[in-house]
Amino acid sequence: MRPYHLKIARDVHGSLQRTFRLGRSFDFPELQLIYETAPIGLAFLSTDCRYLLINRHLTEICGISVAEHIGRSVRETVPDIAQQVENIVQTVLRTGEPVVGIEVNGQRPDKQNAERFWTTNWHPLKSPEGTIIGISVAAEEITERKRAEAALRELNETLEQRVKEETQERIQIWNVCQDLLVITDLEGKFLKVNPAGTATLGWHESELLGNSSQWMIHPDDRKQALAETERLAAGRILHRFGVRFREKNGSYRWLSWRAVPHQGRIYATARDETEQKYAEDRLREAQQELEQVSRQTTLGAMTGSIAHEINQPLSAIIAHGNAGLRWLARKDPNLDEVQKALQHIVGDGLRAADIITSIRGMFRKDSHEKLQLSVNDLVREVLTLIHGDLDRRQIVFQSELHDALPKIRGERVPLQQVLLNLIMNAVEAMSAVTGRERQLTIRAALNERINVRVTVEDAGNGIDPAHLDHIFDPFFTTKSNGMGLGLSICRSIIEAHGGKLWALPRSPFGTTFFLTPPSAESEQ
Repeated sequence: MRPYHLKIARDVHGSLQRTFRLGRSFDFPELQLIYETAPIGLAFLSTDCRYLLINRHLTEICGISVAEHIGRSVRETVPDIAQQVENIVQTVLRTGEPVVGIEVNGQRPDKQNAERFWTTNWHPLKSPEGTIIGISVAAEEITERKRAEAALRELNETLEQRVKEETQERIQIWNVCQDLLVITDLEGKFLKVNPAGTATLGWHESELLGNSSQWMIHPDDRKQALAETERLAAGRILHRFGVRFREKNGSYRWLSWRAVPHQGRIYATARDETEQKYAEDRLREAQQELEQVSRQTTLGAMTGSIAHEINQPLSAIIAHGNAGLRWLARKDPNLDEVQKALQHIVGDGLRAADIITSIRGMFRKDSHEKLQLSVNDLVREVLTLIHGDLDRRQIVFQSELHDALPKIRGERVPLQQVLLNLIMNAVEAMSAVTGRERQLTIRAALNERINVRVTVEDAGNGIDPAHLDHIFDPFFTTKSNGMGLGLSICRSIIEAHGGKLWALPRSPFGTTFFLTPPSAESEQ
């Protein structure tokens, strides 16, 4: 009971004692005023538990008026709490001492109100001879407080249950997670490690806890790892960081870390990417081998074309030389014909020299350096190599090379390899064409964005639309003897130069390949 209410209860008890000593009745005005104005429930019971006095606050217990209480027993008015009251009164009568802080609860007889609670104090009123003549009762209703306590208790129980469930969930996640989960201090000393961490690296938990991770990190990665730890200690979040951790058997595993600092600790997770790293290395090696095979294949094709191109002027030189000798061997040498033959020999020799110069240009030392190049020159150099092959395969060739195109920047040989591959693919695509011209068209012009664009068009049977999105995929081929690498390597070369390579169907027949290398100005 509140201190203020306790004081009221003591004042009421004192007034009752004075009233009894003075021989006044219980309807004494002063006593009635205290009863009616008190903010708590008040009553005075006889030793047989009948109401001699009661105020309005306490009548709410049973829902009947003050007058209807006087002279009636507690069992008649509030049977739900009668037993509790009678037990307390018997205790006071037996001991002669007050009983305080007793909680009483119940409902009205009509059951119209919910369960209610009161904190009560019971003080005996004694005659001068010491005989107990009645019990002074003070009651403070605590129903709302009890309901609030019950709601809070239920909420606490709910929260406690939820905490237990979430804790169990976290424990299960911690235990079953295949990624490494660790908690460290700001210096990187292990405070907690999940089972995946010990299983992945082979160390027992006792060998890790309390120790820094620095001794486990690959020597080449320690400096960067220490720098990342310092950033975490400064409050920064680590989004991804790959580092090699030593296993107990002495080997290293690649771990990709993510971490966040919080309240003096670092919470981190790591994914084992060792197998992925090894797979990437193997794939990179395979790609390099395949590119080498492709270069060798291309080189073989180029060698055949070179031999064919050089063989033509050499054969012509031999033919014209023999003709000149025949004209000189006549009885009357025809010097005019000899002169023509010699002129043809000179022309064929110059043609052979041009071919050799072009070949040397493709393989000279600066061919692997990124230089400012002319697209038209690249196209002409490649065409010089395969001109004879185009004639042999009955290809009707057309070139539209616009003048004054801006320079591009790139490596000469790879770009020539791309052009050669696209042209040879176009030639092969028309090998089975009959009944129409085997038309090959190469254009070099500016596109709508004022960038250089090269197109290679053929009049073959075209590419199946279902395959068009896959022709640049590694190992995808529609040729019976193809490796499926040429176009994939071509796109890789162009994209490495910052350009694009794609293909579209050509109407009414064939396919058009588009190539847009970056201009020298855009790279600068």
